[in-house]
Amino acid sequence: MKITVDFEECLKDSPRFRATIEEVEGDVCELESKLDKLVKLCIGMIDAGKAYNAANKQFVSGIRELAQQSTKDEVIESSLTKFAESLQEMINYHTVR
Repeated sequence: MKITVDFEECLKDSPRFRATIEEVEGDVCELESKLDKLVKLCIGMIDAGKAYNAANKQFVSGIRELAQQSTKDEVIESSLTKFAESLQEMINYHTVR
């Protein structure tokens, strides 16, 4: 694209300088769009992580309920309780802020 420049404007800055500015402005626009995309991806990742943690908490609750239901068999109850505690520890690690 050829730009016509007034003589007074040429005295202020050269056409090469203006072309360089235009090129840098294009680079800045490209950078802005990539940063916007990255922010959207990060927000999606955070939302997915929250959903993952919520599902894990529900799973642990289900295991604890099953352990309480299995009070007649000590081996199953203790195994499920230990498993739930281990998963809870993992959840706590994932939610450290």
